[in-house]
Amino acid sequence: MSAQEDLFWVSNRMGFGLSPSELDRYQDQDLSEIVQKRINPEKYGLEVPVGPFEDVDDLIPTDKDSPDFNKRVQAASLELLDRWLDEMRDTPDPVLEWMTFFWHDHFAVSGREVKSLPALVGHLRLLRTHARGSYPTMLREVTIDPAMLIFLDGTENTARKPNENYGRELLELYSLGIGNYSEDDVLAASIALTGWRVTPDGVEFKPKRHDDTPQILLGNSGVHDLDTVMEAVTNHEALPGFISRKLSDAVLGTGIPDEIINEFASVFANNDLELIPLIEAVVDAGLSMNERVPIIRHPVSWLLNAEKVTGVKLEARERANILGQMNMLPGRPPNVGGFPGTDHYLSASSTAARFSSAGVIVSKTPRESVALQAAKSANWEDLANIFGHKNGFNQPTVDSLQDLWESSPSASQGGRVCLAIALSSPDFLVI
Repeated sequence: MSAQEDLFWVSNRMGFGLSPSELDRYQDQDLSEIVQKRINPEKYGLEVPVGPFEDVDDLIPTDKDSPDFNKRVQAASLELLDRWLDEMRDTPDPVLEWMTFFWHDHFAVSGREVKSLPALVGHLRLLRTHARGSYPTMLREVTIDPAMLIFLDGTENTARKPNENYGRELLELYSLGIGNYSEDDVLAASIALTGWRVTPDGVEFKPKRHDDTPQILLGNSGVHDLDTVMEAVTNHEALPGFISRKLSDAVLGTGIPDEIINEFASVFANNDLELIPLIEAVVDAGLSMNERVPIIRHPVSWLLNAEKVTGVKLEARERANILGQMNMLPGRPPNVGGFPGTDHYLSASSTAARFSSAGVIVSKTPRESVALQAAKSANWEDLANIFGHKNGFNQPTVDSLQDLWESSPSASQGGRVCLAIALSSPDFLVI
């Protein structure tokens, strides 16, 4: 693989693509240095940018008795979504924002169930804080996070009536995976986590609501509270492989052999479940592959990269509508398992939404856009290079674009139509 191909691979698999100006800036730099600075910027003395979820208190309405409270909450939610998408698109720290979104899908706390905007913002801030830090620390913080306690009924988990919702997902989705725990383990974890409730100021532990009876969890006796649950879960032999497989699937694609996943898991375990060594191992493996597994862009990746290559910045409502139509609206995962798998985005409805959305993007593309100029001049090689395809588009895509361009009444109109088709093509969708 060429250095440019590797750069595009890293930028799309652990980021949201490259704009033409970013490509110009990076292409003469050492790739290994770029990768290391992206994965671990603080090691190189680089500051972590202030996130989109900081300094937002003035934006979030608090006067619930106001007649327009709900309307203002909706407006604030849209503004926060726009800020988040802007940060993902423009950040100097793409791995941080990519990992934050990865964990958002992993824990999948949704505004569909959590109606408190401050709680949702706090949850996303938590994920960003720990996105490439210690997984045990993040898992512990998420367990007693107000949004998670609301989302999976942790506030209803009491000594008198244990609620197993979080205990089950903790073991199945967040740490070990199916087959590595029993129903007795679900109940034991749930009992040991009783007593937490959400307050106006955050969360508190209520001893009177807690069952302190020692439980046996995953073969560990004496488990009776948050810390002992976390110890039993994070010390389980299945956790490093489970998290390694999930990250590998997202970065490298599915079907990576078990022996490679086991190598990732060993790195993860041997580094006390710190995420940076795992991220480094996964990215290094991808860069060393002669044949890489293709991945279908999910809608957030597609939209943000389309904005980057065209130079467009859609309005907040347009972005929300597009991502809602494609069933990937940040902040609102459809279920506890997160957003649909990427194959879902090849469905007829998603394909139609993508074509329609490409038209919206191209209609707003400025005339000076290098992507539009390439399309207007039928320079498919340049357009492919802007999209990250050094060796050009596939021939069926080139044939379709050329036929459309030649049948258009003008180069200007033909350029916009062809750019929209190119953004909808497999060459842009598959990375």
